[in-house]
Amino acid sequence: MLSSVVEGKPDVTSSPRTTHLRDTKRTRRGPHTRQQILDASLRLFSERGFARTTVRDIARQAGITDAAIYYHFESKQELLEALVEERGFLNSLQNLARLQADAPLKETLHWTARGAINIMDQNRDFLRLIIMEGLGGDEAALEQYGRLLGLWEDALTSVLRRYEDKGELPRNSAATVGRHIIYTILMTFQESLLGRHVSRRASPEERRAALADFVTPALDHIVHGLSQNS
Repeated sequence: MLSSVVEGKPDVTSSPRTTHLRDTKRTRRGPHTRQQILDASLRLFSERGFARTTVRDIARQAGITDAAIYYHFESKQELLEALVEERGFLNSLQNLARLQADAPLKETLHWTARGAINIMDQNRDFLRLIIMEGLGGDEAALEQYGRLLGLWEDALTSVLRRYEDKGELPRNSAATVGRHIIYTILMTFQESLLGRHVSRRASPEERRAALADFVTPALDHIVHGLSQNS
């Protein structure tokens, strides 16, 4: 910089334009750019499908270069994993796994069902993508679907085993009961994606309430059946 001043030349390394370009480059590697990439990915994956969306499509939608995407994510598969984490599923499942058996079993199941319905309905477009792409045989979607279901089963089974220890569930029934509960909630949600059980004109709040009203009596039947067989 000193030599530039002495020679009467402008210091291009600290000019406003150069500083702006450096800041822009840093911004494209920051959290704002990462979020842009995730938002563009979800939009395009939902519209076109996972397999039919390219990295270049995502870059163009986000207004950045392909290289900026690869700075944050090594592949489309890693993008899909990040979307799963960003949607809040993993935190919710971790919280579920820590749930203690303090409340009556039926009350806990109702609370769990409402929580599951809320987070699933908040992420309807993303879950529709995972389900539809998985049904089409996409390996990345099947991997994420299996990952989420496996974590859900493990978390709920952990909770139900605490009720086994209290004598409110038959011994060695937690895993089976957990799968029945999950499939009841999941099938009800999938049916709602196809327009069943809930009006297409319902608001999100009305839709979630209707789904909970449909699921909770089914869970009550599961608990009632267990109490009769124990």
